[in-house]
Amino acid sequence: MSALFGIFLVLFLTLVILYFVLRDFGVITPKQKLIGISGLVVLGIFILIYSYFQSRSDKNDMILQATFLRGGSLDCDDVIVNKENFNLVTGTLSFVGKKNGPMNNIIIPLDKCKILPQGDEDEESTNRTLQEELQRD
Repeated sequence: MSALFGIFLVLFLTLVILYFVLRDFGVITPKQKLIGISGLVVLGIFILIYSYFQSRSDKNDMILQATFLRGGSLDCDDVIVNKENFNLVTGTLSFVGKKNGPMNNIIIPLDKCKILPQGDEDEESTNRTLQEELQRD
């Protein structure tokens, strides 16, 4: 969220400087001011909406990665992904089948995965705790 604040601060300062420069030359009319401000408000709303959905996606990816790394299983388009048969490639956020295994060279994107329900109470409570901690951020 601080990066978003920095972007807005730089944008605001740039527009203030531009306003004072153009005001001295008599170039800006009241109608142009209104159009400029309206455009910035719409741009700001789009940035906030994008940031919100990107944040939710990032949190979901983090939960999936943590589950996989702790030894849990994921359901990815009807393929069971676990540490026995797959490696996590964090650069591309995908799973690659291990060599000499039944899933050799199969690539599955993390976006297609969801957590398999487990019967263990301990793991379920750990997942819940992890989700609660991520929601606090």
